[in-house]
Amino acid sequence: MKNMGLQHLKLVSPGEWFNEQCRRMAGKAIELVQSAQIYSSLDEALTGENVVIGTTSARKRKAKQRIHTPREIAELLRKYGKSHRVALVFGPERSGLTDLQLARCQHLVSIPSNLEHPVLNLSQAVLVLAYEILSSGPTKSRGSLPLASDEEREQMFSDMQRVLLEIGFLNPRNPSHIMRSIRRFLGRADLTPRDVQILRGIMTQMEWYASERAAGRPA
Repeated sequence: MKNMGLQHLKLVSPGEWFNEQCRRMAGKAIELVQSAQIYSSLDEALTGENVVIGTTSARKRKAKQRIHTPREIAELLRKYGKSHRVALVFGPERSGLTDLQLARCQHLVSIPSNLEHPVLNLSQAVLVLAYEILSSGPTKSRGSLPLASDEEREQMFSDMQRVLLEIGFLNPRNPSHIMRSIRRFLGRADLTPRDVQILRGIMTQMEWYASERAAGRPA
């Protein structure tokens, strides 16, 4: 991160990490490590982020969501980075991000590699993506429209799942099957806070209408 000019490091449940080995490996980047923000959950770490990009390996390339190359992701950062908060999320080195964690990301990125030996360690993956970001040049302004935060989007998806379960649209045994598709196509949209409010308002009205019908009252 220090080599490529990135500064804001967030760690989720890192355990005993700031030890002597960490200090030695950090070298002259020690102030970046010392200033890292620590969170107990990914939800907490993503609060306030507008665009969330998840990293995935060749093993998970069968995902229905489009998977970008590092160069394409660097262009996305140039597009959004000037006026919005963009988070690049890496999973644990051994397992990567889970399917549920990947589903909440608006964009996915995978590093092309030799299929006979596709596995990169975490530091290599960070370096490749950070290099592409640095090489893409300065970020450019996308305009003045604000994007919804990750927290606002998650509240919207929570409302949607609850109401769609109530009206029987989702299978209660496996609601995430359809919800992942909903997340995918809404994730491609640049939702503003007002867009999110409108969609949540629609859910509220649907919920009211369903309760009125269930009570036998004209809606």
